[in-house]
Amino acid sequence: MLPVSSYGLAMPERANPSKKSPVALLFLLFLEKYGNLSRKAKIILPAVIFIPVLVFAVISGALLYRSPLVVVTDASFMTLYGPRRLKKMENRLAGRLFRRVIPVYVDENAGPDQVSFAAEDASQKPLAVLFPHRYMEGANHYKENRPDTAVYITAGRNQSSKAKEAISFIRTDIETDLYRAGLCAALFAGEGTILYISDEFVPNENKDIFIKGLRDQDYKKNPNWGRNSSDFSSYSELACAVIAGPVGDFFEQMPDTPVILFSWADPDFTPRSVKIIFDDSPYALALKEPKLFFSTDVEGENLVSSVPTVLKDRIEEKEVYKKLETLVKVEYQKEEDQNK
Repeated sequence: MLPVSSYGLAMPERANPSKKSPVALLFLLFLEKYGNLSRKAKIILPAVIFIPVLVFAVISGALLYRSPLVVVTDASFMTLYGPRRLKKMENRLAGRLFRRVIPVYVDENAGPDQVSFAAEDASQKPLAVLFPHRYMEGANHYKENRPDTAVYITAGRNQSSKAKEAISFIRTDIETDLYRAGLCAALFAGEGTILYISDEFVPNENKDIFIKGLRDQDYKKNPNWGRNSSDFSSYSELACAVIAGPVGDFFEQMPDTPVILFSWADPDFTPRSVKIIFDDSPYALALKEPKLFFSTDVEGENLVSSVPTVLKDRIEEKEVYKKLETLVKVEYQKEEDQNK
């Protein structure tokens, strides 16, 4: 109990020299050892401590000095993607670019001028500004105000490209994604049935690419196609599902069927039946091709495949996991490449 003064206030105890904190003991031990060092060692030791600090300071200064990449996003994306995962992607992208990445969070109902102002306020001289497709009008408005700044829009599989000519699009390479998904689905399915669910119309040429992936893994059957899980009833035969849209009640009906998911969702929030996630979020596409932001020709479209994540802790067999890691990196040989 603390002693009480004549004014009724608690008085602090006197410091007990015999009760030192661990930090104080370590410091005293360092001084004792340092005093026993030779003169040469006393010169080297401060240098060993100082040099890493100096290097860190130089790197930090360089990052602050260089023009940043500005990425426009919103709260709904952060919630879906996961705050920690998003911060990790920002740090990885900053490391690849060797410059800061500044996220700009805008209200989902913000008008084009508000979106543009938020991006302009983030940095006076950015390396480039990356807008998701839903804020395309804001990107156009920004380009009008900052014509000398490179502007990029990440566009999905079937989204329009109605933007100013000086704006570059980073579009998902759906052909490569579908081919890789087909390779992996065949490995999961064996001789079983494969179901492909998409809420969007899948062109025949895209279906053919997915089937080519299946055939290249010696899968002989044709997959089933549906707009949602209710379009399929033979669940007893289902061995793998590829989902590129709302999942509905699929996970309740087939909790153990391996799933390949095209989504921005944080893997930690998905059922364990999800084995692979193809991520084509703005951060994923930017991380896949960071050199695009240093290009002098920013007009036109750039195809970038999704970033696939094989969830290791959900793959029981080690050899299957290794095989999947190889398959999600296989390059699809497109017809224009074959004709060269």
